[in-house]
Amino acid sequence: MSDPLIRTEALIDRYYAALKAGDRGALAGLLSPDMVVDYYGPEGLFPWQGRWVGLKQFHRFLDIVAENLTIDAVTPLQRMFTDSAAIIVLEGVWTLRDSGAQVRAVVANIFTLQDARISRYQVFTDTAAFGLGLGALALPQGTPTARG
Repeated sequence: MSDPLIRTEALIDRYYAALKAGDRGALAGLLSPDMVVDYYGPEGLFPWQGRWVGLKQFHRFLDIVAENLTIDAVTPLQRMFTDSAAIIVLEGVWTLRDSGAQVRAVVANIFTLQDARISRYQVFTDTAAFGLGLGALALPQGTPTARG
């Protein structure tokens, strides 16, 4: 694979495959030891929000996400690659473990690559959808929703 864009795409595909399989050994081989996860959102809205630095904290981040929700479906909407970055926009459905509520949201994942490994993973999500699902936010009574 000499094309940098193909290498980036292959790395991201391997990352998602290892994540889906729960293969932490494979994940470790794809990530920089000092990698950073930035999951954006208002402080305290959901437990996996914040900055996670290093592989140990990355695994803790994964554990906290898994403790709180299950991934029901993920559909990529758009994928963009450069030699040092990838942007994946996806639509997903998650079930919150405590309440059983489902959350539907569009999420943007931005990956920064360095030395053929993922060095930064940024997540921009629909914080309102997750906040409503977690019961941390509430719509005013009588507010119409897309679901009726």
